[in-house]
Amino acid sequence: MKTKENNSKNLVSIPENSLLALVAFKLKDRVLFPEKIEEAKKYLKNMKVVARY
Repeated sequence: MKTKENNSKNLVSIPENSLLALVAFKLKDRVLFPEKIEEAKKYLKNMKVVARY
């Protein structure tokens, strides 16, 4: 099977830190794993704290 040659004339190069900044901006103020947060809340609610001196 032969592979096609990529036409690199139309490609745009974006630095990795700029790409990460765009992703971070899109995900800002979002909760990615709400079920994990609910599990943690339940765990913390049932947890008992013992102070040892």
